[in-house]
Amino acid sequence: MNRLAGIVVAVVGLVVAILGVMKIVPGLTQPGIVLILLGGLVIGLSFIDKPESDGTPRMSTPETLLNIFIAPADTFRNLRHHPRWLVAALIIAILSSVFANLFIYRLTAERVTNFAIDKTMEMPMMNDQARQQIEAGRQDAINQNKDPIMKTGQAASSFAASVLKYCVYALIFLGFALAMGGKINFWQAFSVAVYAAFPVSVIHSILSSIILFLKDPADIHPILGQGNLVQDNLSFLFSPSASPALYTFAAYFSLLWLYWIWLVVTGLKNTGENVSGSTAWTTALSVFGILLLLGVASSYLFSGFMS
Repeated sequence: MNRLAGIVVAVVGLVVAILGVMKIVPGLTQPGIVLILLGGLVIGLSFIDKPESDGTPRMSTPETLLNIFIAPADTFRNLRHHPRWLVAALIIAILSSVFANLFIYRLTAERVTNFAIDKTMEMPMMNDQARQQIEAGRQDAINQNKDPIMKTGQAASSFAASVLKYCVYALIFLGFALAMGGKINFWQAFSVAVYAAFPVSVIHSILSSIILFLKDPADIHPILGQGNLVQDNLSFLFSPSASPALYTFAAYFSLLWLYWIWLVVTGLKNTGENVSGSTAWTTALSVFGILLLLGVASSYLFSGFMS
């Protein structure tokens, strides 16, 4: 079934890419290519065997989506025998896409796009020719941020990117567990990656959408606001323009990040076999550390976008 789904996604991506290349539906070339890659990934993953159910009753998908909030250990124990991810990943992608579109609506496509373009043109590596090309495409970029077809393509690309991200997390979880004497199947690790992200993403998307309409749009940063409207961290101690690296570093010390780390630890202990608490904590904190370093490095390299 997964293999068939992968083939369907790849074929759809091919059709979409062709429509984009032939300018029948402009702007869909990249989403089409991304869908082809996603289909290929799903086909490849379909060859990985799932663990035996061992006669354990399967918790329904609605139950897993609810119980991950109130009984995460029980949910992960069931995912150990019946790993799955698609519905949770789709809900995460849909909520993220809804917030992204509300953000554009609230701040306007003109403000968000012009800010990003202006900051891009200010980067030191930009020469006059590159600036002229970017300036010539300014209106097209604004129109793309208003085009529903383009937004659909962006949502599809975002979903594909998130699936790839979960695969990377799963491989890291798998590697740590095996290296430290535990045992976990790839699909079990993949379920941990998705279901640990699910509660955090749902809470973040819903709260961010509410805050978006409570705050004055003029007080919302066109770039930083897209990923950080929930003030549950220590970033308020630093100015993003004066100290971008410190601002980003402090932003990672938040309640939602701590919640994610705890969910990963709970997931690894209850989904894998012989995965000790020390192994689970080492894995979760190591991944968090990698993400922290990447975030700080990005803020240092692209500090102009934070001013």
